[in-house]
Order: sequence, then C-alpha cells, then structure tokens
Amino acid sequence: MVADTYTILEKLGEGSGGIVYKAYHKRLQKEVVIKKLRKKSADMQMNRQEADILKNLNHMYLPQVLDFLTEGNDLYTVMSYIPGRSVKELLEEGYVFRQNQLIRWGMQLCSALNYLHSQKPSVIHGDIKPANIMLTPEGNICLIDFNISFFLDDTTVLGYTDGYTSPEQYIIALDRESVYSLPKYSAIDEKSDIYSVGATFYHLVTGKKIKNHREIPDAGLLAERTSEAFAKVLLKALEIDPADRYQSAYEMFRAFQGVTKKDARYQTLLKRQRAARLGLVALLAGSIILGGYGIHTLKTERVGRYNELVEQQKDFRIEREYEKEEEKYKEAAKLLPSAVESYYQNAYSLYEQKEYEACIGFIEYDILENEKIDLLDERMADVFYLKADSHFALEEYREAVEAYELIWQYGGAEGIYYRDYAIALAYDGKASEARDVLEKAIELGLAEDSVYYAKGEIEKSMEETDLAAEEFRQCISLTADDALKARAYTMLSRLYEEQGDRGKERDILLEAREALPIGEQMLILERLIQADIDMAEGADGTAYREEAIGLLKEVISQGWDTYATYDNLVILYDKQGELGLAGEILDQMEEEFGKDYNICKRRAFCEVDLQNEKENSLRDYTMFAQYYDEALRLYEDQLEGNDTDAEMGLLKQVYQQVKTGGWL
Repeated sequence: MVADTYTILEKLGEGSGGIVYKAYHKRLQKEVVIKKLRKKSADMQMNRQEADILKNLNHMYLPQVLDFLTEGNDLYTVMSYIPGRSVKELLEEGYVFRQNQLIRWGMQLCSALNYLHSQKPSVIHGDIKPANIMLTPEGNICLIDFNISFFLDDTTVLGYTDGYTSPEQYIIALDRESVYSLPKYSAIDEKSDIYSVGATFYHLVTGKKIKNHREIPDAGLLAERTSEAFAKVLLKALEIDPADRYQSAYEMFRAFQGVTKKDARYQTLLKRQRAARLGLVALLAGSIILGGYGIHTLKTERVGRYNELVEQQKDFRIEREYEKEEEKYKEAAKLLPSAVESYYQNAYSLYEQKEYEACIGFIEYDILENEKIDLLDERMADVFYLKADSHFALEEYREAVEAYELIWQYGGAEGIYYRDYAIALAYDGKASEARDVLEKAIELGLAEDSVYYAKGEIEKSMEETDLAAEEFRQCISLTADDALKARAYTMLSRLYEEQGDRGKERDILLEAREALPIGEQMLILERLIQADIDMAEGADGTAYREEAIGLLKEVISQGWDTYATYDNLVILYDKQGELGLAGEILDQMEEEFGKDYNICKRRAFCEVDLQNEKENSLRDYTMFAQYYDEALRLYEDQLEGNDTDAEMGLLKQVYQQVKTGGWL
C-alpha cells in the first residue's frame, strides 16, 4: 500500500519513536514525511474517531496529518513536509539566539501546544526538543513529529530524550515500578510538554542541556545569558513538581508575552537607581519637570489622535465602508500599538462582513500573538466574544465553547456572554451544562426575552422543535431589541425549513419583513430569497421569481450585495425569459468582479435559451459555442483543488445536443 501511493526519497532520521522518511505522494504530487512507528501490538488499530481527530488537526505551526496506514503489524503516519532547518541544526552551527526571537518562537510553540492540548482527547506531543522544531523560510517555527502512539494509548512512553524529557516521563520510561512509589509522577499530561519547552529554550539560551531529571537548572547561567523576566519563565516551566509549572500552554504563552514589558519596567527601575546613586536628582529636577511636561503633552496629543482614528473606524464600519475602516485601523495601530480598541474595531468589521475565518485569524495572530498589545485590557473580553461567535457561525461549536471560556479570564461577566455560551454548549452536545450556564446568566440579570431565546436554541439543539418554536415565539412577542427579534425569526424559519415546510418558513419570513426595520433584515432577506427560489421550482414559479428579483434589488440598494446576489439575479431573469436584463447583469458582474468561468457559463445558457426561442431557420449558435469554449477553458484552469460544478456538466450536455443536432 505504501509503495503504491508513495515513492521514498530519503531517510530523514531514526529515533525511539520510529524511522522517518521523506517521500513523494504520487497522486497529490507533493512531498510528505512518512514515519514508521516502532510500536507493534495487537491494539495498534486505532479507533476511527481518534484517527479523524488527528487528521482534522489544522494549525499554522503544526504539520498537517494526511493519513494513517497499516501493513501487517506496521503502522505508518503521513504528514506534510515542512521545508526549512531544525533548531538543532542551528544549535550545532553555533547560532546565537536573540531573546526577542526566542520570545516569538516561544509564543508560537505555546500556541501550537494549546491547540493540541485543547483537543478532545488531548494530544500530548511527548517529544519536544530542538530536532523537532523546524524554522521555516518565513522565519516561523513548526512543531513536527508529535507522538501519535502516545495519543492512541496514554500509558505508552516510547522513550525519552536526555535534556528535554520531563521528570515524570523520564521516570516512567526508565522504571515503570517507580510509578507506585512516586504517584505524582505517574501521569503524563500537558505539563510534561511545558517542561520540555522550558528545557529546550534553556539549551538555546545557555548552550547546555539539562543532563537528566535530577539536575537543577543553573539559574546563575541563565541570568548571565538572558533577562531576569525571561529566565523566570523558563525556571517556572522547569519545576520538578508538575503542580509548580505553568498549568497550561496558554498560561506559558501569556508569560512569554509579558517578558518584554517586565524587562522594560526593570530597565526603567535600574535607570532610576543609577540616577539616585550619582546624586543627580536635585540637578535634574528642573529638566525632569520640563521634560515630563513635554512628554505628557506629546502623549496626550497621540492619545487624542488615536481616539479620533478609532471613532473614524467606527463610523466607516457603521457605514459599511470597510476598506476605509481598515486604513484607519492601520494608522491607529501604528500610533498606539499597545491599545486594543483599534484592533477590536477591525475584528468587528471582519465579523460584520461575515468574514468569520478572517476574523478568527486576525484575533489569533494579529492580537493574541502581538507582543505589543496590552492583553489585560478589559476590551479583550469583547475580542474573545467576537472569536467565539465567529466559531459558532462556522458551526465550530467546540472551538466556540473554548473561546467563550476565555472571556471569563478577562473579566467578562455580561449576561449575553453567558447566554451565547450556553447556546454554544448546547450545540456542542452539553445540554445539561448549557442549562446551568443559562441559570448563571439569569443570576446576572439576563433579560427575559434573551432567556426565552436561549431556551429556544437549547431546545433546537436537542431536536425538540415544538418547544423551541414556542420559546422563539415568546422571545419575539416580548423583545424590543430588533437584533434579537431578527435572530429569533431566523431561528424559527430554520426550524420550519428543517421540517421541510417551506410554506411556513416563507410565512414567518414575510412576517419578519413587516415586524423589523430594514437595517435588521439582511439575514431575513437572504432566507426569503432562497425560499422563493426553491418554491419557484413548483408548477408555476413566476410569482416567486418576481418576488425574489425584487428582494435581490433591495439587497443591492442596502449595500449588502455580493457576487451571489448578481448570480441569482441572472438565473432568475433567465428563467423568467428576460434575457436582455440577464445580459445587463452579466455585463455588470464582469465589470465589477472580472471575467470568470461562471459568467461565461451564464452567458452560454442565456444564449442557448435566446436561440431556442427562434424559428429553426433563424437560429445561430455561434456565440453559444464561443461562450461555451471560454467557460470550459476558464473552468479547467481553476479546477485543481476546487469543488466541481454540476452546472458545467449540464452545459456540456447542452453543447453536445446542439452539436448532434447539426447546429454547429
């Protein structure tokens, strides 16, 4: 099986975990890494669910797990190949690592570990060391070779690496009997990885490895080679007792992030002490006063300008001028890089545009991994709310729950946070916990309309559709909050859609149109348009199509239009026989979005319909053939890695019919 799919290019290495090869995937035409695991036992056939968890791992500082293969008693893992050099290679060449560089890599490493540890069940790397940290051509790290066998069987320790392995893993690897005499070392968990991060960075800073689990790190040597704040981070990670280490990778991430600020405060203190020792306090008093006034004035001006820029961001966001909003964000962030508000407004802008993945990415990397940002700012609770709700919109319920749980660490205690946290828990299959959280929200003064809405979502997640419908109806009747009312109407329409009752769905959406101001109707209009399009497939769909066309024009007038808006208009005009109007919309699409295969495909369909309306003697399919050829060429150019388009198959059939009929 391995030989059929892969060509082995070279052996990359060999260790206690197995043999690693660089290979070429014949079908995907890409380089991969294959690891033949040393573990051979009757239980090596992994649970399918666990395999899927590993294959679904997706983080920018981790390789992608592509496949698991078995041949006889051998188990192979296949991962994406990461170009670059290992940190071990740099060490061996005598590379001197800068502290700022190590802080950045430490944050990236902890980000990857936090992601692994947050899986259900947790994925413990088990072998963090310089050889398993790749430095990519872009200057980022990638943590390779995480211990698949340990994930499958948490009692398995394939071995240990002197200088990096945690005491508990070292003891278990050397002497399983010692587990009983040292119970606190009997478990290997997230804190084992944290120790290995500390040990790895200790080596990078000092140039020396910790010999074994009994050796105490040389704090004096660390102090000589790095700052006090950075040394403290490593020493805490290297505590012998796991309970004394950082309790999570995220906690260590925050510690790395705080090093620069602590160092700055320390340097300020040293300067003050030096000034006092030199007896210059009196001499400098006047200049300090004058200079302080100048600095204060400068800072006040910068803060004032920053606040102006943030207000402009808000205005542009409200007016949906998102490109201008982003320009102001960049200017504000450059002016005061530690302030959170401009970042929050830009994240909110992405969220409003339904760019949920972009919003999450912006928060994770531009905010959370930004060394300059003040992560203690109370606005961070709102940032995590945007992240959580973006995950929820993408139906990534587990990730949404995790993001909601981070809100509380930043002091967020608003009722609506707990309300939406409860809803996320329900969709993540934790209905009992969801009800407990909702009770907490009620204690915090959550309004009655929101309580009914949350109950409706919880009932819906449990497929109690009748009860859910009642709760949403109660919310609609009580609330004066138009945004919440729109959400309740949307959820009620989804209930009817899931039941297959498109008539009721359409009725409730029409009711929402009457009840809501236009500013809250975007989702309602989208759903009503789709309901009309679906119902137009019946006996006589003319009226439904006419209504859908009118609604699409309203979407455009409100500035909510997308590529799909115009695409739907073309289809509807074509089906209504209004081919001239369809052509005008296609011209507009090409001007605004550029030519693509879909536009050429639509032109081909419209052209064949136009010719079919004529008498046989007057038909000319020349333009149809030209549109078809161009659509096919552009379609095939973009096909790799994209979903196939069923309509292109239909267009090919039409082309063959025209050709067979002798029209070409």
